Amino acid sequence: MSWSVVVPSVLGALLVAGGVAAIRNGWILPFQRRRVYRTRLFGWAQLVLAAAFAAQVAGQLLDEGEARLVPGLVALFALLGGLVLAVLAQRPTPDR
Repeated sequence: MSWSVVVPSVLGALLVAGGVAAIRNGWILPFQRRRVYRTRLFGWAQLVLAAAFAAQVAGQLLDEGEARLVPGLVALFALLGGLVLAVLAQRPTPDR
């Protein structure tokens, strides 16, 4: 199996675990705790990033060149959306 399929799959699985933990329990990895103010939003950001990695893997598994374009674009926009959500989760609320 190619590294271009294995690495995004492992990263996606780790992001799903971290996203579910952040949404459900408010738990975030220790090195991220200082910067993240909104844990639920950060969990959703991790889940969106995991979906982007899943779309990337789905695109790699397709054989046709034009059919690979759609999952690649979905992965690109999901990565950008997850990045925006993660940045918003790290900004303090106006009352802090």
